[in-house]
Amino acid sequence: MTNLDTPGSGADAFARHAMVASAFLAPLLVTVSILLSPFDATAEGEAYVRDFTENIGGYALFSWLAVLSAALFLPGLFAVSKVARRGRPTLGLAGMILAFILAVPFGGNSDDVLYAANRAGLDTAVTTRLMDAYVNDLPIALLGSAFFLGLLGLLLLGVAALLGRSAATWAAAALIAAPILLPIPWLAGMGNVVVAVPWLILTAGMGGVALSLLRRPAPSAVTAPAP
Repeated sequence: MTNLDTPGSGADAFARHAMVASAFLAPLLVTVSILLSPFDATAEGEAYVRDFTENIGGYALFSWLAVLSAALFLPGLFAVSKVARRGRPTLGLAGMILAFILAVPFGGNSDDVLYAANRAGLDTAVTTRLMDAYVNDLPIALLGSAFFLGLLGLLLLGVAALLGRSAATWAAAALIAAPILLPIPWLAGMGNVVVAVPWLILTAGMGGVALSLLRRPAPSAVTAPAP
Protein backbone atom coordinates (compact mmCIF):
# COMPACT_ATOMS: atom_id res chain seq x y z
CA MET A 1 0.00 0.00 0.00
CA THR A 2 1.30 3.47 -0.86
CA ASN A 3 2.16 5.43 2.29
CA LEU A 4 2.67 9.16 1.86
CA ASP A 5 3.42 9.88 5.52
CA THR A 6 7.10 8.99 5.28
CA PRO A 7 9.59 9.03 2.42
CA GLY A 8 10.13 5.66 0.74
CA SER A 9 11.01 4.39 -2.68
CA GLY A 10 9.40 3.06 -5.81
CA ALA A 11 5.69 3.77 -6.13
CA ASP A 12 5.60 5.83 -2.93
CA ALA A 13 8.34 8.17 -4.09
CA PHE A 14 6.83 8.47 -7.56
CA ALA A 15 3.39 9.32 -6.09
CA ARG A 16 4.81 12.01 -3.81
CA HIS A 17 6.90 13.62 -6.53
CA ALA A 18 4.02 13.52 -9.01
CA MET A 19 1.70 15.18 -6.49
CA VAL A 20 4.25 17.87 -5.67
CA ALA A 21 4.80 18.53 -9.37
CA SER A 22 1.04 18.80 -9.83
CA ALA A 23 0.80 21.33 -7.00
CA PHE A 24 3.28 23.54 -8.84
CA LEU A 25 2.03 22.99 -12.36
CA ALA A 26 -1.74 23.30 -11.88
CA PRO A 27 -1.75 27.00 -10.88
CA LEU A 28 1.34 27.75 -12.99
CA LEU A 29 -0.44 26.63 -16.15
CA VAL A 30 -3.33 28.97 -15.31
CA THR A 31 -0.79 31.78 -14.88
CA VAL A 32 0.77 31.01 -18.26
CA SER A 33 -2.61 30.75 -20.00
CA ILE A 34 -3.66 34.16 -18.66
CA LEU A 35 -0.40 35.77 -19.76
CA LEU A 36 -0.64 34.19 -23.22
CA SER A 37 -4.34 34.90 -23.59
CA PRO A 38 -4.95 36.99 -26.73
CA PHE A 39 -8.04 38.62 -25.22
CA ASP A 40 -8.79 40.65 -22.10
CA ALA A 41 -9.63 38.15 -19.36
CA THR A 42 -11.63 40.61 -17.24
CA ALA A 43 -13.78 42.18 -19.97
CA GLU A 44 -17.52 41.50 -19.79
CA GLY A 45 -20.58 41.34 -22.02
CA GLU A 46 -20.37 42.46 -25.62
CA ALA A 47 -16.87 43.88 -25.18
CA TYR A 48 -15.58 40.45 -24.17
CA VAL A 49 -17.43 38.72 -27.00
CA ARG A 50 -15.93 41.11 -29.57
CA ASP A 51 -12.42 40.77 -28.14
CA PHE A 52 -12.75 36.98 -28.03
CA THR A 53 -14.03 36.82 -31.62
CA GLU A 54 -11.23 39.04 -32.95
CA ASN A 55 -8.59 36.85 -31.30
CA ILE A 56 -10.24 33.44 -31.58
CA GLY A 57 -7.19 31.92 -33.24
CA GLY A 58 -5.34 31.88 -29.93
CA TYR A 59 -8.06 30.01 -28.07
CA ALA A 60 -6.81 26.49 -28.86
CA LEU A 61 -3.62 26.89 -26.81
CA PHE A 62 -5.53 28.67 -24.05
CA SER A 63 -8.09 25.85 -23.79
CA TRP A 64 -5.52 23.03 -23.78
CA LEU A 65 -3.56 24.71 -20.99
CA ALA A 66 -6.79 25.02 -19.00
CA VAL A 67 -7.59 21.32 -19.47
CA LEU A 68 -4.11 20.25 -18.40
CA SER A 69 -4.28 22.51 -15.35
CA ALA A 70 -7.65 21.05 -14.35
CA ALA A 71 -6.27 17.51 -14.62
CA LEU A 72 -3.37 18.37 -12.31
CA PHE A 73 -5.34 20.39 -9.79
CA LEU A 74 -6.80 17.45 -7.88
CA PRO A 75 -3.51 15.62 -7.17
CA GLY A 76 -1.96 18.98 -6.35
CA LEU A 77 -4.67 19.65 -3.78
CA PHE A 78 -4.14 16.18 -2.31
CA ALA A 79 -0.46 17.02 -1.78
CA VAL A 80 -1.19 20.37 -0.13
CA SER A 81 -3.94 18.85 2.03
CA LYS A 82 -1.71 15.99 3.17
CA VAL A 83 0.89 18.46 4.43
CA ALA A 84 -1.65 20.85 5.97
CA ARG A 85 -3.31 18.04 7.93
CA ARG A 86 -0.05 16.90 9.53
CA GLY A 87 -0.16 19.55 12.24
CA ARG A 88 -3.80 20.68 12.20
CA PRO A 89 -5.85 17.69 10.96
CA THR A 90 -9.31 19.13 11.66
CA LEU A 91 -8.60 22.52 10.12
CA GLY A 92 -6.75 20.87 7.26
CA LEU A 93 -9.68 18.53 6.57
CA ALA A 94 -12.13 21.45 6.46
CA GLY A 95 -9.84 23.30 4.07
CA MET A 96 -9.40 20.22 1.90
CA ILE A 97 -13.15 19.63 1.54
CA LEU A 98 -13.80 23.25 0.57
CA ALA A 99 -10.76 23.50 -1.72
CA PHE A 100 -11.88 20.44 -3.67
CA ILE A 101 -14.81 22.55 -4.88
CA LEU A 102 -12.31 24.23 -7.21
CA ALA A 103 -11.75 20.91 -8.95
CA VAL A 104 -15.46 20.06 -9.37
CA PRO A 105 -16.89 20.95 -12.81
CA PHE A 106 -20.20 22.42 -11.67
CA GLY A 107 -20.77 23.84 -15.11
CA GLY A 108 -19.14 24.15 -18.50
CA ASN A 109 -16.85 26.81 -19.83
CA SER A 110 -18.46 29.97 -21.20
CA ASP A 111 -15.48 30.46 -23.51
CA ASP A 112 -16.29 27.13 -25.13
CA VAL A 113 -19.80 28.46 -25.77
CA LEU A 114 -18.34 31.57 -27.41
CA TYR A 115 -16.05 29.44 -29.56
CA ALA A 116 -18.92 27.21 -30.67
CA ALA A 117 -21.13 30.24 -31.38
CA ASN A 118 -18.39 31.74 -33.53
CA ARG A 119 -17.97 28.50 -35.47
CA ALA A 120 -21.72 28.38 -35.96
CA GLY A 121 -21.66 31.86 -37.50
CA LEU A 122 -23.72 33.63 -34.84
CA ASP A 123 -23.36 37.41 -34.76
CA THR A 124 -22.05 39.37 -31.78
CA ALA A 125 -25.46 40.41 -30.44
CA VAL A 126 -26.86 36.87 -30.46
CA THR A 127 -23.64 35.42 -29.01
CA THR A 128 -23.70 37.97 -26.19
CA ARG A 129 -27.28 37.04 -25.28
CA LEU A 130 -26.39 33.35 -25.47
CA MET A 131 -23.41 33.75 -23.15
CA ASP A 132 -25.45 35.85 -20.69
CA ALA A 133 -28.14 33.16 -20.55
CA TYR A 134 -25.51 30.43 -20.18
CA VAL A 135 -23.83 32.19 -17.26
CA ASN A 136 -26.90 33.50 -15.44
CA ASP A 137 -29.98 31.49 -16.39
CA LEU A 138 -29.01 27.84 -16.00
CA PRO A 139 -30.65 25.96 -13.08
CA ILE A 140 -27.21 25.52 -11.47
CA ALA A 141 -26.02 29.07 -12.16
CA LEU A 142 -25.87 29.86 -8.43
CA LEU A 143 -23.20 27.20 -7.99
CA GLY A 144 -20.78 29.56 -9.71
CA SER A 145 -20.46 31.29 -6.34
CA ALA A 146 -19.05 28.06 -4.91
CA PHE A 147 -15.72 29.22 -6.36
CA PHE A 148 -15.38 31.52 -3.37
CA LEU A 149 -15.88 28.58 -0.99
CA GLY A 150 -13.02 26.88 -2.80
CA LEU A 151 -10.85 29.94 -2.23
CA LEU A 152 -11.77 29.81 1.45
CA GLY A 153 -10.62 26.21 1.47
CA LEU A 154 -7.20 27.20 0.10
CA LEU A 155 -6.92 29.86 2.78
CA LEU A 156 -7.76 27.34 5.52
CA LEU A 157 -5.14 24.95 4.17
CA GLY A 158 -2.59 27.74 4.38
CA VAL A 159 -3.62 28.56 7.95
CA ALA A 160 -3.41 24.88 8.91
CA ALA A 161 0.08 24.58 7.41
CA LEU A 162 1.18 27.75 9.19
CA LEU A 163 -0.25 26.93 12.62
CA GLY A 164 0.83 23.31 12.40
CA ARG A 165 4.31 24.26 11.20
CA SER A 166 4.08 21.50 8.64
CA ALA A 167 5.41 23.66 5.79
CA ALA A 168 7.74 26.60 5.28
CA THR A 169 6.33 29.85 6.65
CA TRP A 170 6.72 31.67 3.32
CA ALA A 171 4.81 28.92 1.50
CA ALA A 172 1.96 28.88 4.01
CA ALA A 173 1.79 32.69 3.89
CA ALA A 174 1.60 32.63 0.09
CA LEU A 175 -1.19 30.03 0.25
CA ILE A 176 -3.10 32.32 2.63
CA ALA A 177 -2.55 35.46 0.57
CA ALA A 178 -3.33 34.06 -2.89
CA PRO A 179 -7.05 33.27 -2.43
CA ILE A 180 -7.57 36.70 -0.88
CA LEU A 181 -5.93 38.41 -3.86
CA LEU A 182 -7.37 36.26 -6.66
CA PRO A 183 -10.79 37.95 -7.00
CA ILE A 184 -9.51 41.52 -6.78
CA PRO A 185 -8.19 41.98 -10.35
CA TRP A 186 -11.33 40.35 -11.77
CA LEU A 187 -13.67 42.57 -9.77
CA ALA A 188 -11.61 45.67 -10.59
CA GLY A 189 -11.34 44.86 -14.31
CA MET A 190 -7.53 44.95 -14.35
CA GLY A 191 -5.24 43.75 -17.13
CA ASN A 192 -4.11 40.19 -17.71
CA VAL A 193 -0.68 40.72 -16.15
CA VAL A 194 -2.25 41.86 -12.88
CA VAL A 195 -4.76 38.98 -13.05
CA ALA A 196 -1.87 36.53 -13.36
CA VAL A 197 0.03 37.77 -10.29
CA PRO A 198 -2.20 36.12 -7.64
CA TRP A 199 -2.05 32.87 -9.60
CA LEU A 200 1.74 33.08 -9.51
CA ILE A 201 1.55 33.58 -5.74
CA LEU A 202 -0.76 30.55 -5.55
CA THR A 203 1.86 28.58 -7.48
CA ALA A 204 4.43 29.45 -4.83
CA GLY A 205 1.96 28.65 -2.05
CA MET A 206 0.66 25.31 -3.30
CA GLY A 207 4.03 24.15 -4.57
CA GLY A 208 5.93 25.37 -1.52
CA VAL A 209 3.57 23.68 0.92
CA ALA A 210 3.52 20.48 -1.13
CA LEU A 211 7.32 20.32 -1.07
CA SER A 212 7.08 19.31 2.59
CA LEU A 213 5.55 16.06 1.41
CA LEU A 214 9.06 15.05 0.31
CA ARG A 215 10.56 15.31 3.79
CA ARG A 216 9.96 13.13 6.81
CA PRO A 217 7.50 14.77 9.23
CA ALA A 218 8.41 15.19 12.88
CA PRO A 219 7.28 12.20 15.00
CA SER A 220 4.81 14.40 16.88
CA ALA A 221 3.20 15.41 13.58
CA VAL A 222 2.47 11.76 12.79
CA THR A 223 1.65 10.25 16.16
CA ALA A 224 0.07 13.09 18.06
CA PRO A 225 -1.34 15.79 15.78
CA ALA A 226 -2.83 18.90 17.31
CA PRO A 227 -6.57 19.43 16.85
